[in-house]
Amino acid sequence: MAFLSKRMPQFLLTASIVGALLLVACRENQTVSTDMIVIPATAGSNESASVARPHLDFGDTTMTFGVVSEGHVVTHSFSFVNRGPGYALIADVSTSCGCTVPKTWPRTPLAPGESGTVDVSFDTHDKTGDQDKVITVVANTSPGVIRLHLVGNVISPKGP
Repeated sequence: MAFLSKRMPQFLLTASIVGALLLVACRENQTVSTDMIVIPATAGSNESASVARPHLDFGDTTMTFGVVSEGHVVTHSFSFVNRGPGYALIADVSTSCGCTVPKTWPRTPLAPGESGTVDVSFDTHDKTGDQDKVITVVANTSPGVIRLHLVGNVISPKGP
């Protein structure tokens, strides 16, 4: 029994490697194509520079929330329209800190003329003073990276 318990980790590792190799070998005729989606912010070649890219037209890229009390949650929907040409696809939405969270954004390609929103929230707990929270949108558009801002002042209910 001691022999079996010493050899079990090696057996499991070997079985996992063999299983992974079998899965890869079964897919030899399948190819992955990225012709439809080009994300300039992450592209590694200059070939994509000549391709006409869609343009996301945000109504505004800065939302000023004014003065709020610490602990308040600020929410906002940044609206936009795909001005084309072609389909626009948002690859990622990220923020400058954990207190700001991108809630929703379109996960499917948007045809020219289609609109969408990027919904975000900012939790002001333990944040005081002037704030500029940056939301970064990465897409297959021109420009490839769009920065949105939540700007305002958070005051402590305890005073300065």
